Amino acid sequence: MIQDHDRWSKMGEEYLGEHNIDWARRIESFPHGVPGSGPLTLMKSIINDYWADVPGATQDWDAMHVDMVMAKIYWCWVAWLEATHEDLATEWTIED
Repeated sequence: MIQDHDRWSKMGEEYLGEHNIDWARRIESFPHGVPGSGPLTLMKSIINDYWADVPGATQDWDAMHVDMVMAKIYWCWVAWLEATHEDLATEWTIED
C-alpha cells in the first residue's frame, strides 16, 4: 500500500506482516470501499488489540514494545495519507 517508505513506515510494515496488510487491502476492495478505509480500520484494530481489549491497567512496556506498536500505527497513518492525499504523501514523510 505504501509507495515511498521512510524508516518508521518500513518498520511498521515489518511488524504488521503481509497478512495484516493484505487484510487492509481487502477492506478497500469492498464495493463501497472508501480510499483510506483499510489503513484506518487496521489502525482501529491495533488500538483495540493493545489498549481497548486489554483488561485492567496497561502494563509497563519496554522501549522496543512501544516502538513496535507505534510503528504499526504510523504505518497505518502513512498508508491512509497516501490513499487520501496522493499529491502530498511523499512531501510529509520523515527523512531517515
